[in-house]
Amino acid sequence: MRQLGFWFDYSSPFTYLASTQVAHLAHQTEALLVYQPFFLGGLFKSIGTPMVPIESYPEAKRRYYEADMRRWADRLGVRFRWPSRFPLNTIPALRLTFLAGDATSLLVDRLFELCWVEDQDPSDPAVLEAVVDELGLDAHLLERIKDPETKAALKDATDEAVRLGVCGAPTFEVDGRLFWGQDRLPFVRAALEGWWPEVER
Repeated sequence: MRQLGFWFDYSSPFTYLASTQVAHLAHQTEALLVYQPFFLGGLFKSIGTPMVPIESYPEAKRRYYEADMRRWADRLGVRFRWPSRFPLNTIPALRLTFLAGDATSLLVDRLFELCWVEDQDPSDPAVLEAVVDELGLDAHLLERIKDPETKAALKDATDEAVRLGVCGAPTFEVDGRLFWGQDRLPFVRAALEGWWPEVER
């Protein structure tokens, strides 16, 4: 069984769009989906990218970028709403993701929905408490968000993303190859089905 690594941060709208498709793709290709949360801002700092790339764009490019996201959402048949607070502080939500165990996929989907559909603040303890309660998770997980081990898990994951050559989110990993962007999902499917371009052999 091939593994499909899904490198993500809740702060990215295009990663939200990818999150609505990636589990179905993994199921169709009989791949093992491996969730890889990391701190996108930390990665940007390490590789010299603006902390909030969209804020560095000219106004025309920014308008196009936002229109493109809405087009993708419409095309995929998913709900989308630009949050009233941006950029999002996703660190508490990312740390919680490391603690979710067997409920990781449910938590990931719900947190993305809260950020990019329901305009909720993923750093608000009340929001995270409501999610934990809704999914029937152990309430003590919220206390562990600030544990040194949990903080280290996020830092280590971010460092690993940098080491692998991840340059943004979403990034998909198949057999050590990286595919950046939710619009690369057709490439990801092909790779899971055995495609290997001649230039990479």
